[in-house]
Amino acid sequence: MLQNDDELEKDDDIDDNIEEDDEEIHIVPVIPEEPVVFFGKEINAVLFEMMAGIILFGLICQVTVTWFIGDKLGFSLGLWVGILVAIGYSIHLWWSSGQYLYMGIYAARVAIRHMLFRYMVVALVLSGAAKIGKIPFLAVALGVVSIKAGAFAQPLLRKIIKRGNVDG
Repeated sequence: MLQNDDELEKDDDIDDNIEEDDEEIHIVPVIPEEPVVFFGKEINAVLFEMMAGIILFGLICQVTVTWFIGDKLGFSLGLWVGILVAIGYSIHLWWSSGQYLYMGIYAARVAIRHMLFRYMVVALVLSGAAKIGKIPFLAVALGVVSIKAGAFAQPLLRKIIKRGNVDG
């Protein structure tokens, strides 16, 4: 398809604008979050808030769902096993995400490998709960899904924690 002279001039104008805009881009350095001191160790604030959300979700499930379950001990054990898996999942996700920043072109391969590792651990725990039978599968699955609740609750917990740290 042939372009007329007006279309070619428009394309040249677009290219000129792109070149001019490139000079105005300013790169702003990312300021890392101030770490949270937890039991004497510094950890990432977002990770701390996410783990707090996971545990809060676990406590809410423990208090509310336990009333409707006949096997309270089995449900509680399954729920907290799933919550521990979710906390381990989030810690591994935070750690591995920090590793990718310095890997360059190999980061995608390593990211896929780490993702598959996390999925395999979750699959093994869920299949183990299904095989054992004493631990309710749905309780473990509810505990593992608490990672989503922790992710959704993280911004709200950040506001609550920041409000509590403000000096009068």
